[in-house]
Amino acid sequence: MPAKTTRQGNNSDISSMNNQGLPELAATVEQNIKPVMTEAQRIAAQTSFSGRKAVSRGTMFLAFYLWLLSGAVMLSWIAQRTQFFPGDMAITKILQKRKNPLVRRFMLGISEIGFPKLSIPLSISFAAIFWALRFRLEAFFILLTSSSHLLNALVKRLIKRPRPTDELVTVARVINEPSFPSGHVMHYINLFGLLSYLLATNWRSGRLRNILIAICIALIAFVGPSRVYLGAHWPSDVMAGYLYGGLWFGGIMALYLRVKSWIHPSQGRTPEAMKPLQQPNEDEEE
Repeated sequence: MPAKTTRQGNNSDISSMNNQGLPELAATVEQNIKPVMTEAQRIAAQTSFSGRKAVSRGTMFLAFYLWLLSGAVMLSWIAQRTQFFPGDMAITKILQKRKNPLVRRFMLGISEIGFPKLSIPLSISFAAIFWALRFRLEAFFILLTSSSHLLNALVKRLIKRPRPTDELVTVARVINEPSFPSGHVMHYINLFGLLSYLLATNWRSGRLRNILIAICIALIAFVGPSRVYLGAHWPSDVMAGYLYGGLWFGGIMALYLRVKSWIHPSQGRTPEAMKPLQQPNEDEEE
């Protein structure tokens, strides 16, 4: 009995220490993290455009982007009836002639970001950053970019085009699913395209903003060649990925602008239910 009593006493002491330690830990975290978050939110608010101006700028970007999109249906019709397009083999051979180890590592690194083990955590992290900066509508739409995989899966199922094989080109990794269109390219167009779009339309020009936009654009530009270089896709798969990805991205931007214009109307006030989604500097004078 004394031993049991002692054990109970020790458990009570540990529980008491935990109860005392947790509030202190929470207070310490709040003291250190809250000022950093407050300052980050202040800087984000000061360097961003108002919601109304972001809608105007975003509409111009959307109109220009939609003008570039055409030919996706015709490209798919041809892909369903041929193993590869004229030029597919020649372009692949030209790219794969570059055997430099640095080039190979670069191409592998660019592509690796598009596989689920990295793409999912990255999307969630980007959304969390925007949410923490009080750009909550933008955080939601960053997560929504993953919906491009639905269109990609549907088109692949309909076209059923085989991937390049070792008999024709050098294949770095065998992937057992249809080739047309490139899922990597569609994902990059939507995720990194939206990040570029949000940075360009919601924040004023600055070194950090411009560097981030340049990185996003570089990822979009290089992911296509990387998929061809690694033997995962034909160039026509990549071209279709840009077109289909752009088409889906255009829809996401249109929906984003529609919701944003509702939250930040050109006249009148924001509906009460939508105020939590307002940008932090909405009260700033134009």
